[in-house]
Amino acid sequence: MEVLAFKNQSLIDHVNDMVKYWERIKYRYLKTIKRALEALNIKLDIEKVDEFMKILIKLHDIGKASKIYQRAIINDQEKLMGFRHELVSAYYTYHILLKKFGDKNLAFIGALTVMLHHEPIIMGQIRNLKKKELTAEVVLDKLKKFDGMIEDFEDLIKKLIGYSIGDIIKNDSNKDDIIRFVIEMSVRARHTPNSEKLRFIVGTLLLPLVMCDYKGAESREGKAPKFAEVLEVESYVI
Repeated sequence: MEVLAFKNQSLIDHVNDMVKYWERIKYRYLKTIKRALEALNIKLDIEKVDEFMKILIKLHDIGKASKIYQRAIINDQEKLMGFRHELVSAYYTYHILLKKFGDKNLAFIGALTVMLHHEPIIMGQIRNLKKKELTAEVVLDKLKKFDGMIEDFEDLIKKLIGYSIGDIIKNDSNKDDIIRFVIEMSVRARHTPNSEKLRFIVGTLLLPLVMCDYKGAESREGKAPKFAEVLEVESYVI
């Protein structure tokens, strides 16, 4: 079964296009990301920063490998019912980064970045629910229809990351575990003493991630997003 990121683009193709674009632009961001992480006493060499960013790129949309998302993208009669794939993506990103780097703070920052890569959309939905933050009520609403990952999820992870995570995360992760994780992550992000510094670091990571995301979606059909104009400016000297 081919996992789709969009109606006419597979998730693998989307990620591969993103990685190609990252290879073009990464020299502009690696040192900045390295310095930003050092603000929270996370010390990585340039090669590890590159590896870290590539994992974010490869896993940012892994939540689209959920059953509900694939049903909805294949069949127009199926509805997402408010489901947000990036919340599920954040869960898997955290555990894979923790396994890869052994640093809870780095895993948290990476997962938070992935969770916010569609921040304007999810914040709009939060406001529609008459809330100001990603509260427990909002998380429950966004994940209430989540019913697990596709059958070939483990194989997909192997293709993206290159090794098995069967000993880290169960293929059919319990929805309650994911809900609990997202709620805890949201609370920590909002109430940690260094929340302003955290926001700065996540913003530093979001710019290249979102740029790669949009560039990686260029091959799909449809009208280019407004953000594409920003991309043209940011990419001008490349």
